[in-house]
Amino acid sequence: MRSFKSLAILTIAISWILANTAWLTIAEEALVGTELIQLLNLLPAIALLLIFIASYRKLQKTLLLLAAAAMTSFALLAVFSDLTSTAAAIKVYEALSGIQGAGASDVDVPSVTSLMPWASAGASIIAIVFLLLSAFKPGLRSEIKRQEVEDNRALWDEQGD
Repeated sequence: MRSFKSLAILTIAISWILANTAWLTIAEEALVGTELIQLLNLLPAIALLLIFIASYRKLQKTLLLLAAAAMTSFALLAVFSDLTSTAAAIKVYEALSGIQGAGASDVDVPSVTSLMPWASAGASIIAIVFLLLSAFKPGLRSEIKRQEVEDNRALWDEQGD
């Protein structure tokens, strides 16, 4: 494959879309992943911006590694966050119970976490792999330099005549 950046952009977009689906259902209220953790809306945007800046070929490897770090943070937040203790979930628990600062243990209402956090984290891990492959593949200039002959004998022969 010539460039993994386009595949990374596609998988980042998929993980961003999956972050905007219902992750937690409390009673009949469905909460979207970006409502639960607002940073999930920002990290893919930062990663995409870094990829587009890296297209100018200034600090390309560093910017792609920073984009991979942003998506790593995205995956870790999606998987390891306690969704029932976020501010949006507490607001729903407060509305259901009438108790300020109520949590999942204070309300006798089932809360169901969907598989979307795992799917979104999986898509972001695939994006991380594509970003790392794109960052560590040899650049166009280094390929041209390898093909370039240091001492062109034909040129010396032409100048000698």
